[in-house]
Amino acid sequence: MTPIKIIKTDPFFFEEQHVPMVTLPKEIYLDRIDRLIERMRKDNIDQVLIWGDREHFANIEYFSTYDCRFEEGLLVINKDGGRAIIVGNEGWDYTLQIPYEIDRRLYRGFSLQGQVRTTIDTLTEILTSLGITKESSIGVVGYKYFLEGECPDPLHTYDVPHYLMQLLFELGDEKKIQNYTTALTGLPDGIRMRLYSATEVAWVEARAVKVARVLQNMLKGLKEGITEVDLARSGKIDFTPVSMFGLTNFGPKNVKIGLRSGDDTVLQVGEVIGTCYAIRGSLCSRNGVAAYDEASYAEHLKPHLFSFYGEYWRAIATWYESVKVDAKAKEVYDNIMGIIGDERFNVFLNPGHNTATDEWVNSPFYPDSPLTIPSGSHFQCDMIATNSDPIMSAICEDTVIVADEKLRKQIKTEYPDLYRRIVRRQQKMRELLGIQIDDSLLPLSNFNGAYFPFMLNTGRMFAK
Repeated sequence: MTPIKIIKTDPFFFEEQHVPMVTLPKEIYLDRIDRLIERMRKDNIDQVLIWGDREHFANIEYFSTYDCRFEEGLLVINKDGGRAIIVGNEGWDYTLQIPYEIDRRLYRGFSLQGQVRTTIDTLTEILTSLGITKESSIGVVGYKYFLEGECPDPLHTYDVPHYLMQLLFELGDEKKIQNYTTALTGLPDGIRMRLYSATEVAWVEARAVKVARVLQNMLKGLKEGITEVDLARSGKIDFTPVSMFGLTNFGPKNVKIGLRSGDDTVLQVGEVIGTCYAIRGSLCSRNGVAAYDEASYAEHLKPHLFSFYGEYWRAIATWYESVKVDAKAKEVYDNIMGIIGDERFNVFLNPGHNTATDEWVNSPFYPDSPLTIPSGSHFQCDMIATNSDPIMSAICEDTVIVADEKLRKQIKTEYPDLYRRIVRRQQKMRELLGIQIDDSLLPLSNFNGAYFPFMLNTGRMFAK
């Protein structure tokens, strides 16, 4: 087994990249609707109702650009091509951003409490006018689908509001209504589980570069005595919509909690530290030790520099070498867990997952997975290793896309600068880090795979 070493950090990993943000054109959204309609016709579904709220906006947004910012919303797609969006008071004007013609309906019952909720049309009247009848075969999309063993009847178990399902059962035939979420986010063939165009790849890359730049800024600003809040400020974030809360955690207590945002806790040299920032489409995170060198590690952490943090990075490198077009997800899982699968690391989540505008959509990486990795997969290289005695946490998380030769040629033709950046990143990962990444795995920022044993001294990094 190749030993893990610590090398001098090449300036490449901290190059400032400013990639223009990409706006998806209406044609991409219409293509997505066409794919859904094709699936509906195949499955003999007449209408699909996609429910969302502020937290669970991604399924509606995927087809429309509309993300529920305060209220519930409902997107209705008919197999004949009809489309309508139902929103409350504060969503009404926001629907004007939808880039294609759509039937806009105001249902004030979706509005917030205390607002005027006397409605022009009842939800019954709206849904009836959109074609919901006793003869309708209806697919309901919430946020999750259910599996055998989870509940008695997964196909007819729903995670949308009870009042909506009650109404659908009254207007339609309960026997002709089903949970249709797998058509969007199920593996292997959910519509949302792949990217289909070079433009979508460019959209993701711009976001990956942005979140990596925030982490780069934070690591440059990291110093003894800084507070968690001040470190967050050093990231220089903008108002791009986020997919999760930003995190800064100093010290064992805060790192142990994990999903907390920063306060006035002060950084102490030698202690564990965690940082994370995400916008829709990409997340970047680093957890490690706030040290300048091995000597400045806290005494109880010194024995774990290579046995914990170094081996964790070996798993990261192995992930990058294992994930490629047509790779077996089971083999990826086994390769990773063969390194960090024991109790030292306590990895209890999947080693990597699909991502999108919602941070975690699904994952093919689990024990005995029957799945293979298709072109267009949009992944987070995401493994969380933790130990409670002593408290340690290792994270080196970044965004990648898997692309076959056809998609890569499309990127090269339509976005030649993007293609050159990707090829250069692959070359640097091979030459500088020793990670033999496949041509079909596209690193989307210069930070992919960069992990620092001493987070107060990013001039040193792990490599093979």
